[in-house]
Amino acid sequence: MPLIVLLVVLVVLAGGLVGWTRLAATNSRRVANVPDGDLQELFRGGVMGKYVITSGPLARLEFFDWGVRLRGTAFSRWVVPTWEARYDDLAIAELVTLPASRIAVWFRLRGGDKHMIGFLSYRSSEILPVLESHGVPVNRSVTRIRRVDELYG
Repeated sequence: MPLIVLLVVLVVLAGGLVGWTRLAATNSRRVANVPDGDLQELFRGGVMGKYVITSGPLARLEFFDWGVRLRGTAFSRWVVPTWEARYDDLAIAELVTLPASRIAVWFRLRGGDKHMIGFLSYRSSEILPVLESHGVPVNRSVTRIRRVDELYG
């Protein structure tokens, strides 16, 4: 009997993990024909998206000459989606925070694209000038939200 209970628990956990991974993947966005470029800046932190919020240094925000890439570390790529945008695709980068959370740099895309995402970091004040140097408009005032869904409305 204990073996059956253990088996059922493992199946439920595996199913939940697969479902969670699939929901997190809906935050993914890839840019076609990304040129090879040298990594210019790297920040470590978390990710905040519609179906995924991570804590700690599970995500990397990478700056290239063509744009930005947010992705998981080698350990967390199965749950942190890869999100890319050219600098010209970014309408604005703004600061948002949830209750009891770090401040996130929230990336909004031009044209009302719903593939938005945030990068949680204690170094958000260092990220905004890098974006500005590439011509991305930024908003330094912090918007407080209760749920991530408010950003997608």
